[in-house]
Amino acid sequence: MNYNSNFYLLNKPKSWTSQDLCTKFKKTYKFNKVGHSGTLDPNAEGLMLVATNSFTKLFDYIEDTSKSYYVKALLGYSSDTLDVDSDFKKTDNINSNVFEKEIQNFLNNLVGDSIQTPPIYSAIKVKGKRLYKYARQNIEVEIPKRNITVFNVNLISLNDETVEFDITVSKGTYIRSIVNDLGKSINTNAIVKELIRTGIGKLKSTNNNLITNVENLTLEDNISPLNWSEVIELPSIVLEDDKEKDIQNGQLLDRKLFNNSKKHIVIIDNQLKAIYEPFNNKYFKPDKVIV
Repeated sequence: MNYNSNFYLLNKPKSWTSQDLCTKFKKTYKFNKVGHSGTLDPNAEGLMLVATNSFTKLFDYIEDTSKSYYVKALLGYSSDTLDVDSDFKKTDNINSNVFEKEIQNFLNNLVGDSIQTPPIYSAIKVKGKRLYKYARQNIEVEIPKRNITVFNVNLISLNDETVEFDITVSKGTYIRSIVNDLGKSINTNAIVKELIRTGIGKLKSTNNNLITNVENLTLEDNISPLNWSEVIELPSIVLEDDKEKDIQNGQLLDRKLFNNSKKHIVIIDNQLKAIYEPFNNKYFKPDKVIV
C-alpha cells in the first residue's frame, strides 16, 4: 500500500483536538506532512478531511466546503465556551416542548445568508492573536463578524431541556453561536451538549473509506485513501508517462490538450500530478505541481 500523497477521511474522537488527529495519523504512518480542512472543536467529533505530504497543497481547490452536523443543544445553561467543554451552569428551568413553535421558527429562519458573530473562545486571529487567548487573559476585543450561509436545517426532537437538529452550513460557521442565538430567541441561555460532523461537502459518514477507531490505529492497519475526484471537482486530462519530466519542470502545455478555460487536473499513470490553468491563447501553465 502506498501511503504517500493522498486524501483521507477520518472520524475525529471526542476530546481530541484537530491537531491531535493529524499528529496521530502522521506518526502512525510516517507521513512527512499531514494537514486538515476544517477545524473541529475538541468537544465535537466526526468527519475530518486530511491530506498527506504533497496533497496538502490541494486544499485550495476544494470548492464544496459545506459542513453538515448533528447537534444536541441544552436550553437554560450557560458556559464561557458556549458548550460543555468548560464549566457550565444551569440558569433557567426550560422545557423545550413549551417553545416548540418558537424553536421551529428560529430554525426555519436560519436558512439563507446572514452575518454571524463567532464565539470569543475560537481560533480566529485578531491582530495576530487567537481570540481564545484574549478570552483567557480577560482582554476585551472586537470580534470580527462573518458572512455565513445555512443551506438546510431539520428539527429532530425536543425533550425536556434538549433540542436535537441536523444542519448544513457554509465553511467557517460556528454551531456554538447558532445554539447561543437559539437560546436568546426564547430569552434564555443555550449551549452545545453534543456535536457530530456528519458531512463535508459530498463526503458523508457512510463513505466506504472512512477511517474509524483512530485512537487504536497502528502501522499494520491498512487504510484506504479517497479518490481525488471525491474531493476536487475539476476537469482533468490524461498524459503519457514521458510528459512527467515536463510537468516536474513546470513546462507550459499546449492549450489544445484542454477541454475548456477552467483549471484542469493533470493525470499521469492514474495519479494526480499537477493543476494547470490558462496562461495565454496558446498555453496552459502550472498552478500547482505536486510530483
